[in-house]
Amino acid sequence: MMQTDWIGHRMRSAIGGAISLVAALFGLVACTASFDMSGERLTPLGPEWGVVIGSVLVQPERGASGKTASGHDSSDTSYEFDIVQIQPADPNGEGPYVEHYQLKAKAGEERIFVSRLRAGQFLIRGFHEEGVTGLGGELDVVFASVAGEIRYIGRVLVEIPQRVSRGKGYRFTVENARESTLAEVSRRHADLTKDVVDDPMQVRERPAE
Repeated sequence: MMQTDWIGHRMRSAIGGAISLVAALFGLVACTASFDMSGERLTPLGPEWGVVIGSVLVQPERGASGKTASGHDSSDTSYEFDIVQIQPADPNGEGPYVEHYQLKAKAGEERIFVSRLRAGQFLIRGFHEEGVTGLGGELDVVFASVAGEIRYIGRVLVEIPQRVSRGKGYRFTVENARESTLAEVSRRHADLTKDVVDDPMQVRERPAE
């Protein structure tokens, strides 16, 4: 009888653990918000919120066939960027209550974003081709949202060569595309482009190993 109770207890514990894991995974997905909020009505900033404006552009090099390095038609390829809020005690945004954001960009097309965020530090961890595991990489780019301020943080340009001979299969830079970006944003949010502060994203330095 005691053996049966012990087995039942172990089974209930295992099932409970599995349910908790599934719930956590669903919670993570549910908490992932779109990083581009330009289609929303942005409420006043207040003492805790700031706005950042910028863009991303993934530029795959095309061969004679018009296909990307993954063998896909570049006109049909999309990429996803992973953005999280970070803290000094959680520099990579891996904690259970971290704000997660996702930004999708079609290959060859600049994706402008307007994001209303809580004041603090944020990290663009990396990017990957939508639906393809392993094709992408780390970016490790940081930027800040400052309460009561609207900031232009630049454009992340990711270039993916047709053939990778050595090293990582992409390169990226942070560019200043302020004039064209703000001109586009002003069409929908003219009030956000009047007092914009320049504060470009920075590639985070990694400690020497």
